[in-house]
Order: sequence, then C-alpha cells, then structure tokens
Amino acid sequence: MERQLTTDYFWDQDNNQAFRYLYDKYAATLRYFAAKYVDDDDTIEDVIQDAFLNLWEKRNEFKTENTIKAYLYKIVRSFSVDTIRRRNIANRYAEKIILEKDDQEFFLENIVESEVFQMIQAVFNELSPACREVYQLSLHGKSHEEISQLLNISVNTVKKHKNNANHYMRERLKHVLSFLVYI
Repeated sequence: MERQLTTDYFWDQDNNQAFRYLYDKYAATLRYFAAKYVDDDDTIEDVIQDAFLNLWEKRNEFKTENTIKAYLYKIVRSFSVDTIRRRNIANRYAEKIILEKDDQEFFLENIVESEVFQMIQAVFNELSPACREVYQLSLHGKSHEEISQLLNISVNTVKKHKNNANHYMRERLKHVLSFLVYI
C-alpha cells in the first residue's frame, strides 16, 4: 500500500525527512520522464532541482503523496517544455512534441513509461550485488567470457547469475508485462 504523506507530520519546518523521502523515491523516475522532453543531462538536472525547489516552496498546498507525485510530473513537464522554448535548444524537437503528437496523449504515455522504468529499476536494485553486476555488464554488450575475465569468475557462474537475474526479474515484473499487454 502506498505510504501517504500528510502536511501535519511530514511538512514540519524542522523535519526534512519527507522531502528526502520524496526526492529519493521520485528523482530518478522524474529524470527519466524529463529526458523525454530534454536531451541534455545538465538541463535535466536543473529541471529536477527546480521542480523539487518549487515543491518545497508550495509544500503546504499538498495533502497526500499522490497529489505531490502528480504535481511533480506536471511541473517537470512544464519546466522541460519551457526550457526547450526559452533556450531554443532542439527547436525542431519542441515543435515535434507540440505539433506532431497530441500533447495530452504524449504526456500520459511518458508517465506510464516512466512508471514502468521505476518498477524495473526497483526490481533490478533488488538483485544480489553479484547478479546485478553481471547483468549490467551484459546489458552493456559484454560477452560471457569478457564478464568472466573482468570479475574473475567462471563462465558458468556468469551464466548462472544472468539466468537467476532473468528469472527473478521476469517473476517480479510479470504483473507489469500483463498490464502493458492490456494497454
């Protein structure tokens, strides 16, 4: 069940716990979401920092974590689009976003994709360190032999880690896959 923040406890001026909790929980997902609009990592970081600063300044307007999450998506999108327009970075890309796709549909598609990314990232982080390291090297195009040499483990151990990671992630994400097929 989703933890619900309330202004009475979590937004106490002397308690930065809620802000840290929200930042830790949503920053990576919001970076991924912002990358759908902006292709510059420094600009994305600025957008995320501005969004959380804006949230902090308006913190007393929110009653639940779900309203905060919705606000963060909305403000990141807004700041991203404004940044594109203001700096004339990728003007062609901004026009493509605005003119070629129904903006609301594009916005919702990006939210769904960002949420799926967050779920996959969370499950990936649940893997054992050894499985995670082998799997990540594999995702970067390394062969079993290269991974074996880099980590000083046998090729069979590499295969076992990859197989375990695949099985675990498939099992943990099967509900996500069912949902994606449904939509």
